[in-house]
Amino acid sequence: MDLRIPEGTTAVVLGPSGTGKSVLIKHVIGLLAPDRGEVLVHDRSLSRMSSSEVLGLRRDIGVMFQDGALFSSMTVFDNVAFPLRQHTDLPDSTIREVAAEHLQAVGLWNARDRMPNELSGGMKKRAGLARALALDPGILLCDEPDSGLDPVRTALLGELLRERHEELGGTVVVVTHNIALAKLVAEHVSLLWQGRIVSSGPAEEAFNSDDPFTRQFLAGQTAGPLGMD
Repeated sequence: MDLRIPEGTTAVVLGPSGTGKSVLIKHVIGLLAPDRGEVLVHDRSLSRMSSSEVLGLRRDIGVMFQDGALFSSMTVFDNVAFPLRQHTDLPDSTIREVAAEHLQAVGLWNARDRMPNELSGGMKKRAGLARALALDPGILLCDEPDSGLDPVRTALLGELLRERHEELGGTVVVVTHNIALAKLVAEHVSLLWQGRIVSSGPAEEAFNSDDPFTRQFLAGQTAGPLGMD
């Protein structure tokens, strides 16, 4: 596959389940290495970086996982503060201030002392987003952020992602198969199918494409190249 993500945009990678969207994210952060070709982040090849350089790069990449991936033994507040405590030498007073700002931004300040098992699915997603943004990363990767959410919560999460991007900047990459979420947040859209990029470009072009697969997938139609196999 060949994919370029425009820097500074909210880019959505769409595709059917099982087509490789989450695998793509693992390559971007260096958890998987490509069989051939290169993965470049900020014009630097991951395969040519040392282990310490890859770790440094990861500190500039926030990841919002499908299920939040919160530490079950930590409160919501400590989950958000964790990256700051792990990767910075900031005094605890500053860490608490930064964590509080991110929790307030996602509407979870009043839930700061709760444990993850006391949160709803939507609250876990928001806590995961706050933690992913704690280090003010230049890149935010969102792996199926709408997974398990009803349409209303999905729309609210989409608005939150858009608001945080407008406030913090950087590049946001959302991988999903949810067309409604894509229409809400996307500035750039790429369609991944069977391990290759079918189309990639500005969101307006994607949603008005004449490509058979693109048109079928974005419209949710049964007739077209995408079947049950």
